[in-house]
Amino acid sequence: MYYAEIGKIVEAGLERDNEKVRSFSLLLAKKMEADGETRGSESINKVLNRKKSGRATLDSLAPLPVDQESRMIIVDVDFDPQAGDLILSEPVRLKLQDFMNTIQHKRVMDDLGLEFSQSLLLYGYPGCGKTTAASYIASKMQLPLVTARLDTLISSLLGATAKNIHKIFEYAKRQPCVLFLDEFDAIAKARDDQHELGELKRVVNSLLQNIDDYCKDGILIAATNHQELLDNAIWRRFQSVIEMPRPGIPEIKQMMDLLPDFLDTSHIKENQWKKIYQSMEGLSYSDIRNITNNLSKKAVLNENKVLEIESVIAEVYLFRMHGDYTKEDMALFMLDCAVPKNRIVSYTGLSRRKIDQLEGSVKDHE
Repeated sequence: MYYAEIGKIVEAGLERDNEKVRSFSLLLAKKMEADGETRGSESINKVLNRKKSGRATLDSLAPLPVDQESRMIIVDVDFDPQAGDLILSEPVRLKLQDFMNTIQHKRVMDDLGLEFSQSLLLYGYPGCGKTTAASYIASKMQLPLVTARLDTLISSLLGATAKNIHKIFEYAKRQPCVLFLDEFDAIAKARDDQHELGELKRVVNSLLQNIDDYCKDGILIAATNHQELLDNAIWRRFQSVIEMPRPGIPEIKQMMDLLPDFLDTSHIKENQWKKIYQSMEGLSYSDIRNITNNLSKKAVLNENKVLEIESVIAEVYLFRMHGDYTKEDMALFMLDCAVPKNRIVSYTGLSRRKIDQLEGSVKDHE
């Protein structure tokens, strides 16, 4: 139940970051208290009080909101004041920066009578950086990120859903933060239920009213993978709207440049890198991150830190095919990515004659 917080405490401890240890420990104590685990919560607080050192980032947060029926916490709170830079296309990066600049100059705009809602809608293909962008903005603003997944709030009793939505906004109002509504289309999806149209309309209206009220002073970010499901009324609530596209070749290159230092990539030539980048086109940022993680893991397990073009191309192919492939199909993919034939023979175990036959069959169909 508390794996995420415990993992962050351990990670911060290994990094010897006392402030993060204290902050995440306080968050864990608050969650335990909300779940009725008072003994554990009191134990953590006693330790923290005995070992006071430095500023606690999250100790001023209000009690976390819970669902009245399940007693489950309905938001997640995170604070990372030192988030790294984002790998995004330049147009998207500039739009995010414009949103942050406007927030930082809100008082000036208010004095000039300019109306600005501190609201941002991020949409696009899954795994293309919407959640990461929200975390990045919160970090740059030096504020906690309060995350609520709307798909988890849809209750069999829609009246409870409206109450949960209201609780989330009320919680976010109690302290400076960035409120992040993930899976924002969940309410729109729920409206497919023809038996609940009246109640659903009230839920949507409640959501819109809470957004209007909160965005007068609060910072709101919403994310969706299904923007086509959103009402025009919902789109109008957001001052800024940004599409988060899949990475292009420049962004793919940046991600591959972040391969761990223990990997030896010196055997891969510049023209081969271009083929590698092209083989990854159409994948998401998270897809490419999975591929690089798999490459690193296999290098450690196989005790071979040298990367060759065939191992990288093969990993891309395996990811795309989800394990459903033949050696012949993999060889064809490698041929298409200009992997040398002798390398294909070595990797797949197919004969040189078979590779030549596969190449010939492709040319015959061109």
